[in-house]
Amino acid sequence: MSTSDAITLFDAGAGQAQGDRKHQEDRCAVIFPNQFPSNFKDKVAFFAIYDGHGSGLVSEHVNHTLHHLLGRRPDFEREDWTGAIKGALAEEDSILLDRFKHESAEPAISGSTVAICCINLTKGELVVSNLGDTHVILAERDHKTEHPYHIRRLTEAHKPGTPGEKRRIEKAGGEVNNRSGTERLGSLNMSRALGDLQYKNPVNTFTDNSVVDPATSATSRSESRGNFLSNEPYTSRRTLHTDRRYLLLVVSDGVTDRVDDTNLVQHVMKLSMRGKRASEIAQEIATNSANKRHSDNATCIVAMLDGQGS
Repeated sequence: MSTSDAITLFDAGAGQAQGDRKHQEDRCAVIFPNQFPSNFKDKVAFFAIYDGHGSGLVSEHVNHTLHHLLGRRPDFEREDWTGAIKGALAEEDSILLDRFKHESAEPAISGSTVAICCINLTKGELVVSNLGDTHVILAERDHKTEHPYHIRRLTEAHKPGTPGEKRRIEKAGGEVNNRSGTERLGSLNMSRALGDLQYKNPVNTFTDNSVVDPATSATSRSESRGNFLSNEPYTSRRTLHTDRRYLLLVVSDGVTDRVDDTNLVQHVMKLSMRGKRASEIAQEIATNSANKRHSDNATCIVAMLDGQGS
């Protein structure tokens, strides 16, 4: 990287494991600055995990398209990355809706969480955005010992049972059920995601829709329904300091449901101090999570970032 960049991407890599699931429905993207599809003048690194459910159709589609949708948006080039991410997610759902109308019903019953990181390495800006329960964790690394500190989760979990999400769902005409012992929106244990069009306008307003909509309240009128499932992301933005070193992790719930953030970060840094590269570390984290009983698909992205003066 140029010495004029505020932040250097020292190393990055991803690892995946299928776990006890019949199929691997997670997808992930590690896109370096020379690969990012944009005319934006600054150097941009992009990391993302898409945790699919119902099938891998939506996570696969999003993995191929979302960074292209994002990079070509005018608001991205204006550095309104929050607006650009929101717009790209809405655009992706529109593409899936067109596919539902003309090709297949699968986008109605298949969906994906989202956790993305956009890093402006030239200026040292980090933008993180998520839908669902896939997360981003940031830690600082001591410049002498490499021990991690200031460990922070930068994303929010979107669950149907949280008061704000439950109110939003019910206001839209949907219903949160607890029949399985876990509060759900229909069959989903999340309240925000891409795809799953049966829970969104206009599909959830079709009175002759062949896709069963278990989240619909019996008293709701179809024409008055809103989006039970939202594609509005939680987004945060922060400045990365040039005199510090960072560890960035993107992880699916197949990892975070197995280990807390602090222990995860500490284990990653132990492996790093033993000389392992980011891709090796990410694969070990995913494999360890998937080797446990009743495990989910597990995906991990590890990125090491060094400030110019660190």
